[in-house]
Amino acid sequence: MSFELRLGSCLDPVSGLASLADKSVDVVITDPPYEDEAHTLQRRQKGASTRPGGNQEFREVREAALTFAAISAGDRVAVAAQAARITKQRALAFCQAEAIGAWREAFDAADMPYRRSLVWCKPDAMPSLHGRWPGQATESIVLAQHRSAKSCPIGGKAKWYESSRDHRGRGAVSPHPTTKPLELMLAIVADFTEPGDLVCDPFAGSGTTGVACLRLGRRFLGWELSPEYHAIALRRLRGEEAKPRPEQPGLFDSLGGAA
Repeated sequence: MSFELRLGSCLDPVSGLASLADKSVDVVITDPPYEDEAHTLQRRQKGASTRPGGNQEFREVREAALTFAAISAGDRVAVAAQAARITKQRALAFCQAEAIGAWREAFDAADMPYRRSLVWCKPDAMPSLHGRWPGQATESIVLAQHRSAKSCPIGGKAKWYESSRDHRGRGAVSPHPTTKPLELMLAIVADFTEPGDLVCDPFAGSGTTGVACLRLGRRFLGWELSPEYHAIALRRLRGEEAKPRPEQPGLFDSLGGAA
């Protein structure tokens, strides 16, 4: 199956989503940046590090703000409008639970109605160490679908997306600060697209959605604003698993990928 991964912003008026024809892709599946509250200094991330006196990388958990910008209200509206225009069937967007309403409004305004919010139960969710309130063990996925869309391959089933194990393996390092499990993305691609479909991810990050598409016989088109993560995603899409650098770089000064 074929793929194309463009370097740059999905909202660039020349090379971004605006360059695509109406109804030119089948499904949009994306993990855009979250809201400001998800980018605080207290966000706990798994990153690469090296043990003292050794050169073997391992995963450590540290509190640090994400280095890429949170999504703005205007960018969310623009992405939803473009997704509705270019998509034949449906769009799925990861978000925090607090943003479901905002994404619903954006898709409804773009005339691709909100249908459901799905839940991903995170297999390695971290507890709230301060104990003042519970930790967050889920993330949400907003589903919007055109009135003329074909039925989802998933049918009418209720589905909770779960991962039974740490998707990166013991001691492995994520290729991106917000990488989603490959098995999760394989399930979503299988349930909401059909073989041969063209799937678009405006925020490709390290390319996990694209990898899932290629494994399942779907075509893939994506954007990534960071040259560093664009290169990692290309290697993964070509079947060359990329080893991330010990220190995650700053992604970009404005909006970019989060998957």
